[in-house]
Amino acid sequence: MAATRKVLLGVAVLTAAFVATPVDAQMARDARERSNSRDEAPALIFPDATREVEDGKVSPRLSRQLNDMIKALNEQDKPERAREIADAVLANERANAYEKSVAAQVAASAAGDMDDTAASIAYMERALAENGLDNEQHYSTMQNLGITYITEGQAPKAIEILTRLLDETKSQNPDFIFALAGAHYEAEQYPQAIDVLKRLLATGAEPKPEWLRLLVSCYTETQQSAEAAAVLEQLVAKTPDDKRLVFALAAVYLDLEEQDKAIAALESARSRGLMTEARDYQQLYALYFNADGKEKEVIAVINEGLGKGVLQRDLATLNALAQAAYFSEDMALAIATYKEAATIDPKGEAGLNYAKVLSAEAMDVDARDAAKAALAKGVAKPGEAWMVIARSENGLNNMPAFRAALQEAAKHPETREQATRMLSQLR
Repeated sequence: MAATRKVLLGVAVLTAAFVATPVDAQMARDARERSNSRDEAPALIFPDATREVEDGKVSPRLSRQLNDMIKALNEQDKPERAREIADAVLANERANAYEKSVAAQVAASAAGDMDDTAASIAYMERALAENGLDNEQHYSTMQNLGITYITEGQAPKAIEILTRLLDETKSQNPDFIFALAGAHYEAEQYPQAIDVLKRLLATGAEPKPEWLRLLVSCYTETQQSAEAAAVLEQLVAKTPDDKRLVFALAAVYLDLEEQDKAIAALESARSRGLMTEARDYQQLYALYFNADGKEKEVIAVINEGLGKGVLQRDLATLNALAQAAYFSEDMALAIATYKEAATIDPKGEAGLNYAKVLSAEAMDVDARDAAKAALAKGVAKPGEAWMVIARSENGLNNMPAFRAALQEAAKHPETREQATRMLSQLR
């Protein structure tokens, strides 16, 4: 039988997308609440920052405007008013750096509330340029600006501002470092992202799944499959029921040509009931099909998928099941399955395989009829169907029909040489 053993395999590769934090519209409000707290001193976010700035003071002539601006920001549905007042302060030549920085900071929050991200970015840039805020608010603004750059597809600017943030504050905050790694990833600077993530892991903080997923993505993009596998193994160990991770690990093992490990990974998914789609079962039985002597495993996987209703009795599934049955010498199953497949195959290919199996089992009448049915459907290699018919007629001792079938087979390139040789032996 000329049936092929190769089954196409397409294991999905996980791509971990970095999702950045949106602009924090509560920034100015939270800063005021912290500074106004009378219960305890707020913990500093940037305790190691050495930037020097004069204490910010509000002049009497602008105090009312600034109070009205902050009041408008705190009131619902008043971001337009807050922004209007902030613009007036920013345009006032007599406003000092602190007043303009606060106005720009409030305007950034108001613009964010109005979904005007471009304006929010511009206001944050202005707040930093005025350089009048204390370190906590200055660098919080810098942090939010960097993250907003990422969400707006401006990764190079994000890298610049977040690098500056970390350098100037000497911060080891994992969230800030992760944001920088994400910016490098978005800029397709994968080696740099890997370096930053290694720096993040070196902080001693408990690795978060999103850190490791991003690291996997970077290793995948740089074709470092062994490194990706090592990280994925950590993730799967922590969350063994995460289907995406398990299948991603299997894909990486395949890149490393470690088929046994790929099979083991998918079998773990199968044992945990994670195979909920047809392609899940298809990937596992394809792996078994491409391994030596695993046809019975192919049959078991397909039958389980069919039994659960995840796999359908479609042409691809039936052909795979029939092939596995044939190569495992389960002829009864091979014949029954090819017969079923033949009924739904419009091109006659399954019918031709059905005819070949019947012929191999010396079921000559059925083999001849199946081959003729395949010819009627326009099978791609009609010569092979005529050879089945010839063998069947020979087995039935119908010599004129045997000769006629060989003559037809000799008309086709795939069987011309064989049929011609057999015809010459009849003379």
